[in-house]
Amino acid sequence: MDIRLITVKEDFEKAFGILNSKDYHLSYYEFSLRHESKRGHQLIGAFQQDECLGVLSYEINPNHVLGKILHIKEIKTNKSLKVKPNTIHSVLLDFIEKIAIEEKCDLVKMQYQHREQLNKSIFDRVESYLKSLL
Repeated sequence: MDIRLITVKEDFEKAFGILNSKDYHLSYYEFSLRHESKRGHQLIGAFQQDECLGVLSYEINPNHVLGKILHIKEIKTNKSLKVKPNTIHSVLLDFIEKIAIEEKCDLVKMQYQHREQLNKSIFDRVESYLKSLL
């Protein structure tokens, strides 16, 4: 698995391809503008044989009280692959840990959206709960 910073247009297209466009709030144009600038959001992609397995979006913000903060914005994985999403998530988070150390960040933050969990039916949530008990 190859982990790299996404800067090439073809990689942006592959990364945007794993997002569910009807649930995602940005168009491809907005997505590429948001991530192409070096000052704002950065994208890291997990690739295997030229196919995008997952994407992690982050931003580094200086704070005069807390120091440098690395804020993880989103982690998305390709649902059509046989690789488990947890494997891809852990590889991406290991890579972001290296970036936080290199950039000398004082804090790493990650935001969780409850909205995605509430979109599931009650049966899916019960199934997920029962699986978590095992």
